[in-house]
Amino acid sequence: MLPEVYTDTVACIYNVDGKCKGMLTPERLNILQKAFNRAKYSGLHDHVQPPPISFASELVGLLARKDTCASKHTNKKNKDSFTRILPSHVTAVFQKWALVTKEKMASPLDPDHKFLHYWSEHPRDKVFEANTNAFSSRFSGFSICHPIYHENTMFLATRHAIYSAAVSTEAIATFMLLPSWNKDMTTNPYA
Repeated sequence: MLPEVYTDTVACIYNVDGKCKGMLTPERLNILQKAFNRAKYSGLHDHVQPPPISFASELVGLLARKDTCASKHTNKKNKDSFTRILPSHVTAVFQKWALVTKEKMASPLDPDHKFLHYWSEHPRDKVFEANTNAFSSRFSGFSICHPIYHENTMFLATRHAIYSAAVSTEAIATFMLLPSWNKDMTTNPYA
């Protein structure tokens, strides 16, 4: 039996003009609200400029930023990768059988809330408990990495994971989830 991936219940996120900026499942909305509150009470919001005003304004800003980032790409596959979320049954397998505890290159809109830590490329995502800039330090421990489907980004993520493992003295595993569209879309220049 296949797991249930889709739900018919969603919440529409409106801007101040009453325009729907995006939709989230009630579960994802609740996860974001809790992460926002934990970040606020732990003091993470104190270091974000300009300071966060409210959960609602940060959520609309997050959705607007996702749309802006996606619009910079002309390739449909690249654009679609901004809305990808790994199904929970996939991340559950990595957690159970590969002891994965971290997610690299996520967005507050898509990490599995069961991971202890996740990294986002946007500094503002600290308001949702994100660590920022996955490339600022070596990958460590067991993590999963699902970058946007942009050739250079995938190459940099793969190279960073390999270099991190090469210099590590501890056990390290980074599970890269990359597309395989055709021979033209590869991170291996020798393929």
